[in-house]
Amino acid sequence: MGVLTSAPFFMLAKSLRVLFHPVTQFNLMTLGVLILIQTLHLHAHHTMEIDADSYVRNFCKKNIEKCESFINVNDY
Repeated sequence: MGVLTSAPFFMLAKSLRVLFHPVTQFNLMTLGVLILIQTLHLHAHHTMEIDADSYVRNFCKKNIEKCESFINVNDY
């Protein structure tokens, strides 16, 4: 039994093969992008002076004639 066929080396080599497979790399990159987007989104919410989620609703409240079809009187 040689050094290259011993159990720890074989497990390490197999793990590296899986880790550097293109599909695994794509999944890790996708996860990284999603984490980056979420981090930027949360940072924007924490540093904004106005609430980003109600920006359109506030615009429509001020400009009812432009947004009549989008705003419902019973929302509030």
